Order: sequence, then structure tokens, then C-alpha cells
Amino acid sequence: MTVSDTGARESGIENVAVVFDGSHCDRLRKALALSIRFEELVSRLVHPHRLARAVYYKDLRDEAERKGQAALLMRVASSGIAVKGSLPEDMRIDSRERYGTNLVELAVETLTNCENLDRVILFAGDRKQVPLVRALQDRGIRVVVTTALDVPTAIRASPLLLDTADEYRDLSDYLVSNFQRHRAKGFE
Repeated sequence: MTVSDTGARESGIENVAVVFDGSHCDRLRKALALSIRFEELVSRLVHPHRLARAVYYKDLRDEAERKGQAALLMRVASSGIAVKGSLPEDMRIDSRERYGTNLVELAVETLTNCENLDRVILFAGDRKQVPLVRALQDRGIRVVVTTALDVPTAIRASPLLLDTADEYRDLSDYLVSNFQRHRAKGFE
């Protein structure tokens, strides 16, 4: 059974997009020594609302990074999450553009595809996302920033990003209690 956009809103169920900054996910995974099961995480973040789309943005700067991220990106994609970002061959065109290009693509595509959304759940922490949050809010879309705050200050989400969002969720305890155990079972 499918729920129309109007029917979803009338029933109190919102249309939600989940947008992952893959670089932020990497930093959290390393800091907390865990493996994120993305399908389970998306389900938890969206419930009880309707998932309109889930997208994971990650730039792969070189062949070593492509090789190191291959299993993770396959797992993300097999969870039904679209994987987007630049590949090493894209980076060779202009090596000065190696950092942050996924944030631009993430922002542009999120704004371009937000027409029927009620809420965007942004799994991110970079201060550079503040203009995106404000632009979504200007369109009447609620923004929830999700991250883990129980990490070193250097990788913690920007206080300005958290303050700008309509809401933020600290998933530190949830991530550790639900995903650290998977490391021992062979997940990366």
C-alpha cells in the first residue's frame, strides 16, 4: 500500500529524507570504533514517518580511498540508500577541489529535491551545512541534525549547526550500544 503525499500529511505522517555526509559518518565510525548498519539506522531515524529517500554523499579522492571504502559503500547501497559523490577520476580534473565537494553536491541536490518533503534528517556535523539548513527552513521544511556528540571536540558537530537546526539528536549512546557489537562479527 502506498501513501500519497497529501494522505501522509493528513494522517500526521511526514515525508522525510535522510541525508548522510559520508565524511562525517567516517569520522564518527572511527572515533567510536563501530560499524553502522545503515538500514537499521534509517528505520530508527524515520519512524513513524514515511521515507521519501535516503542518500549518502562521499567523495573518493584517490584509488586507495576507493579501495578502502568499497565494502562500506556496497553495504550502504545494498541498504537501499543512494550513494553519490565524486570519484578519483573526477578529482584528477582539478586537484584543488579535493575537499568539501560532496557538501556542495549534498546541499544542491537536497534543495533541488525537497519539494514534497516535510522534514530532512541531516546526519552531519560540518558548519558549512548551516546555509542548507536555513534554506530548507525558509521552504517550510523542518531540519533535524543527527550526530554523535560523545566524541573528541575536533570532530564534534558544529554548535552553530546544532543551534540552527529545528532539532538535533545525539545518537552517541544508540550508536555505541547497537553497532559496536557488530565489529566483532566481521563488519567494518
